[in-house]
Amino acid sequence: MCGIAGIVGSHSADIEQVLSNMVNSLQHRGPDASGTDFFTGAALGHARLSIVDLNSGAQPMRDVSGRRCIIFNGEIYGFKEIKGRLAYPFRTVSDTEVILGLYEKYGIEMLKHLPGMFAFALWDEEKQMLFAARDRFGEKPLYYAQSDSREFVFASEIKAILASGLIRPKLSRKALAHYLNRLYVPVGHSIYESIRQLPPAHALTYKNGELSTWRYWDMPRVNERISLGDAVEEFQRLFTNAVKKQLVADVEVGAFLSGGLDSSTIVSIASELHPGIRTFSFGFTDGPSEIRYAREVAKKCSTQHTELYDSQNKIVDIIEKMADVYDEPFADSSAIPTFMISQLAGRHLKVVLTGDGGDELLGGYPWYKYVRFHGQLENRSALRNSMLYVILRLIRRFNGWDRDLHKKLETFNRFRAKQKAGDTHRRLRDFLAPEAIQEAGLELELASFQKGADAADSAMRTDITDYLAGDILVKTDRASMANSLELRTPFLDVDFAEFCLTIPSRLKINSRSDKILMRESVAHRWPKSLIKRGKQGFAAPVTQWLSRPDFCPVKETYLNSPNCKLHTLLSPGLTQKYAMASDDRTWALLMLSVWLERNPWES
Repeated sequence: MCGIAGIVGSHSADIEQVLSNMVNSLQHRGPDASGTDFFTGAALGHARLSIVDLNSGAQPMRDVSGRRCIIFNGEIYGFKEIKGRLAYPFRTVSDTEVILGLYEKYGIEMLKHLPGMFAFALWDEEKQMLFAARDRFGEKPLYYAQSDSREFVFASEIKAILASGLIRPKLSRKALAHYLNRLYVPVGHSIYESIRQLPPAHALTYKNGELSTWRYWDMPRVNERISLGDAVEEFQRLFTNAVKKQLVADVEVGAFLSGGLDSSTIVSIASELHPGIRTFSFGFTDGPSEIRYAREVAKKCSTQHTELYDSQNKIVDIIEKMADVYDEPFADSSAIPTFMISQLAGRHLKVVLTGDGGDELLGGYPWYKYVRFHGQLENRSALRNSMLYVILRLIRRFNGWDRDLHKKLETFNRFRAKQKAGDTHRRLRDFLAPEAIQEAGLELELASFQKGADAADSAMRTDITDYLAGDILVKTDRASMANSLELRTPFLDVDFAEFCLTIPSRLKINSRSDKILMRESVAHRWPKSLIKRGKQGFAAPVTQWLSRPDFCPVKETYLNSPNCKLHTLLSPGLTQKYAMASDDRTWALLMLSVWLERNPWES
């Protein structure tokens, strides 16, 4: 796991210093080594966290011709098998060189052959072209921008782009509106107008001053014919293989153990493959905690278990740190416990497995049941309206009656079928209501509701492209890499994830249960106390935190002070209303205010 940075098209005399500043800002992502390389039209930099091929995997890495060079952040699972299929003169045993081998054989069409989590940039000196891509689900980040003097700047994190001194930090009001509604900035954007994020499953080329981006992977269609028995068998095979692949490293690998179904399943399999694996759990002193479940799993699997509680750290001291870690306003309250447990694990290990992605792929969030219910109502309503539509057609045929009603009914059917499930899903996800955001003079744009086999399937696909990519994976990447820790997510193994996407929602959720396929496949691995429990989540008890005496000075400084920048950006009526609420909306304003005070921005 690493940090990458680069500049294309620069003719600056101090390009070496500029690139050095960018790489130095990413040292937390790669404290083990750093390197730079320079070409006619490009400069590439890399900060390395050594996980695979500790001795010969240094980057930037050139191919055998010396005309192509790559910087890479991520892990290519099963890379040894890929190597065996390539007639390429490999000089290292690293997964990085596999990307060079694939590029030599397939060019920019290589991405369909590349599994794993990744963000990479490859400079082709002969073509004077930059080729970059990001993994299918967005586990690894990649930001880019174009300066006023036409340099193309890119990096793993926004702080590195700003460290170049080439980009103006103009605030994006659209990103701000999205943040207030969802607690994170939209996928594909950043909090700055001038800086973009390459979306998951996308690639880009930059040549002759022209940028081209495209989607290289789409989610597969649902297979309605599959039986539960067949699905269970395939689930067990693919998921065991996913965990096995992600345990491969030249350093020790551990696991986060929340006590939920996803992490418990991973630990149960990993402990069979690597007996005595280290596990880490987090508990809240003042709120709901899953730690007793985690303890039962750790005992059943005989892991080396360590627990951490929020009372062991001063939360108010971490709040300001979050603005530095995330580079953008980010108000998912679980970011703080994720940072804390990553800090703990990072003292012992370099690699940890996590259960992220399981809820979106397998129907773990409670809102899927509501969306499914509304989808069923829509189908029944559409059926009734369709019958009425047939009757109206017959009436029209014989009496020429009510052409206008016919048209209205047809329009109504289309609206009901396409909009209501998406609207229900959106409303269940709102933090600050769209009406309040509009009153603040901001324009809210949300990701479109993804097309799926039914309403619940659409909701899961929407969350994969939006919530998972924009919140969950941002949270885990920044929190872990701030502590020089690599997180791996077996649920997002491409073979397993694609299989899950083909499973119909009826095998994932119903009115009584969630994660049906998962429960049928692996419940025998869990302690009995886990079998009937539902989703609890990792959200911090922000209401209790905000009510504590030690938070009073923080709220006074960042929410109530007349001099804080928050009040120049948003209307005092809005900030005063929600600053007093002591809930998620208060937390969102607090984290925004901290970010505004600690980061550069222009209105």
